[in-house]
This record gives sequence, C-alpha cells and structure tokens, in this order.
Amino acid sequence: MPEVSVEGQLPSSNEEVRKQFRQAASPAVARLTFGLLWLSETAFDLGSTLVSFAIGVWIFSHTGSAQDYSLSVLAAALASMLVTPMAGALADRYDRRWVVLGCDVAAILCAAAVLLSLLADRMSVTAFYLYAAAAAAIGALRRPAIRVAVSNFIPKDRFAQVGGLTGISRSIVQVGAPAASGFLMAYFGLQAVMAVQFCLLAAGALLVFGALTRAGGAARGGSAARAQSSLWASARTSFSGALGYLKEQPLMRSLLLYGALVQCLMVLATTMLTPMVLSTHATEALGMVMSVGIVGGLAGSMLVASSVIKRDLMLWVLVCDVVQSAAVLGAGLSTSVAVWCACAFACLFCGSTSVACSYALWMRKAPLAHQGSVFALLAASNMLVMCLVLLAGGYLADAVLEPAFAAGGALSASIGGWFGSGKGRGIGFLFFLCGICGLALTLLALASSRLRRLDVLVPERAED
Repeated sequence: MPEVSVEGQLPSSNEEVRKQFRQAASPAVARLTFGLLWLSETAFDLGSTLVSFAIGVWIFSHTGSAQDYSLSVLAAALASMLVTPMAGALADRYDRRWVVLGCDVAAILCAAAVLLSLLADRMSVTAFYLYAAAAAAIGALRRPAIRVAVSNFIPKDRFAQVGGLTGISRSIVQVGAPAASGFLMAYFGLQAVMAVQFCLLAAGALLVFGALTRAGGAARGGSAARAQSSLWASARTSFSGALGYLKEQPLMRSLLLYGALVQCLMVLATTMLTPMVLSTHATEALGMVMSVGIVGGLAGSMLVASSVIKRDLMLWVLVCDVVQSAAVLGAGLSTSVAVWCACAFACLFCGSTSVACSYALWMRKAPLAHQGSVFALLAASNMLVMCLVLLAGGYLADAVLEPAFAAGGALSASIGGWFGSGKGRGIGFLFFLCGICGLALTLLALASSRLRRLDVLVPERAED
C-alpha cells in the first residue's frame, strides 16, 4: 500500500518522499527549523528546571526532610521509565507535530492547575509528588519526538554539532535556572515560578509547532497507515523493533550497556559532591566548585558545536570517559578546593563532549523507523541509573562509608591510614572507587578494537 502523508495526499513514489526530505534538509530551512526547535527545547528545559529547583526548596522548607525531596525526584524518574514504550511509538508512528503539541498542552494544563492550587493555598507535598511524576512523564513522551524530527532534516555530519549546541543550552540553563528560581522564590513566591514556567511552555509550544510545520513530511512523520493501529499495538511494534535492532547490532547494544554503566558511576559521584564538599568547607566553596564544573561542561559543548569533531566519534567517547573517570578519582583523593575545581572542570568538560558524541552516534546509526523507541530506551536506561543511585548512593555513603572512615571506624586505621579519615573521607573514598571502576571500564572498552571502530563497523541508517 502506498504511504499516505500527514496532509492526506498520496506520494506517487518513494522518490517523492526522498525529494521532500532533501527539500526539508536544505541548509537554510534546516538552520531555521533547528533554531526554532532549539529555542523551544531551551524554553521547555528552563521552565522545568526552574520549577524542579523551586519545588525542592518548597518541600524541604515545609518538611525539613531531604528524604521527602529525594522521593519527588524518584517519582519523576519512575514515571519517565513507565512511559518509555509509549514515547517511542508516538515518535516513530504518529505526526510529531501533534505529539509534541499534545505534550506541551498537557504540561501547560498541569502548570496551570498547580498555579491555581497555590493561589488557593491548597497544595501539599503529595500533590507535588504527583505533579513531578506527571511533568517527568510528559517530558519523556515529548523528547524522543523532537530528537527523531531533528535527525530527519539535519545532515549526518552535523549531528555532533547538534549535540554540542544542546549541551550549551543545557549548561546555560543549569547556571541560570537555580539563581533565577531562587530570586523569584525569595521575592514573589512559588506562584511566580509557576507563572514563568507557564509562559515558557506556551512560547515553546508555538515555536515547536511552527518549526515542525515547516520542516516537511519526513521530519513530521506519522503516516495514516501507521496511525490505523492502536497506540498500545504501535508501542509494542515500535519497541520490539528497537530491541530487534539492538539484537542485530551487538556493538550498539554494547554502547547502550557501556553508556549506562558509565552514567551510573558518574551520577553516583556527582550526587555525592555536595555532601563531600560541605563536610569540610563552607557553601561558598561548593558554589565555586559547581560553577567551575558548569563552565567546563559549557566549554566541552562549545568544542563539539564548533565542528572540530567530525570523525572517530566512538574514540572520542572512550578517551573523554577515561579523563572523566580520572578526574573523579582525583577528586576523591583530595580535600583541596583548588583540586576539586580542576577535577570538576575536567570531568564536566569531557562528560559533555562524550555525551554529545554518543548522541551523534545514535542519530547516525539507529534506523529511522524505530529511532524514537531507541531514544526512549536510552532515556529509560538513564532513569533506571538515577533510581538506583537515589536508592543506594546516599545509604552507602551515610550508613557504611562515612562511619567506617570516622575516628575509630572500621577502616580508619587501615585504608584511612593512607587515604585519610574523618568527616567527608567516606564519601571521598566513594569517589575514589567510582573513578577506579570507571577507569577499568573505559580502558577495557578502549582495548576492544571492534568497539573503538564502531563508527565504521556499524552501518549508517537508511534514509527512506
């Protein structure tokens, strides 16, 4: 049966579809379309980060419990994982304009409901848990559709740049959002933060709908033939296709597993940065370390966005991960703010570079028919890592390692003799372990000639 476009017309042949794709991918159209999508994603992420920070402050100020705050993060991570199959099906098999617009409308309605509840003074911690889960699920449904759309009209040799530009906006959001959220909270309250997010979501919805409307049928996707099946059937088919691709391409399966393991080690280390620094230094030291780290992340993203990296993406991933692991190890060995700043810069510089190159590899290799589900799988693996870290990391540091390295602790006279003992040294030892494991994993991956040459051994995706 001939494929039906989203406008309801029958293309005369696959050649016409390819022609539409080439037209959509022309440099001028591609630049403008990506610019609109980039602005939309930045607005969406900025609004989400503003509210996430503000909700954390609100929950902690009302309960005084760090565990209550961590539960809101855990609720968001679990919700994201649960919608993974649906996210892939929506991105692969439906018109992405309406998928993204539907998510944006849902996000706007949720933000409006919270804003009205705050104005009526009827919000509770439980309600914020529900909102955090709903917002995370909406974001998880939205993100694969955007990524698949971008991969349809951006030339393959620009995929790394796309990852770098995305990293730049992410770093800017990480720098500006907490300060802006704190200012709004201090002077105008949580209602102001929700109102700002409402405006950002509305602006982002208009930008993304305009961008995908002008991008062409190839970027929008969603043939009527595919849309005839139910969402659940589409989810099952699309998700099975993504799993089938990973089964057919063991190197890409290895990249998925390798990325999840490295992510686990890095998240475990970075989540413990705050208690490690504050154990022996004031909040000003923590602010300096985190600021230098964010600058490093921004510099790494700018490097990738500058088109310096054009080939050997997998080798860049592995080498950057080696340096990143060494930086984590070095941070665990030291109690110096200057050393922590240097390690944070190196870690986030290499981390952002590695993530952008890995993102480009998945865009270049994953088949278009199942790319949404592949991206959803990647997001789910990251969420699973976050859940494991949230559940195990804090307990391991507080209940096991810190007491063991305290004065008179089980390890204070043995390992503590050369590593150091006292407050914060247990968390430092956790950094050291993460760095050692990361180095072992990345060096083992570098020793594999097939994994190093993944760029050439795994075929490029088909365009039609």
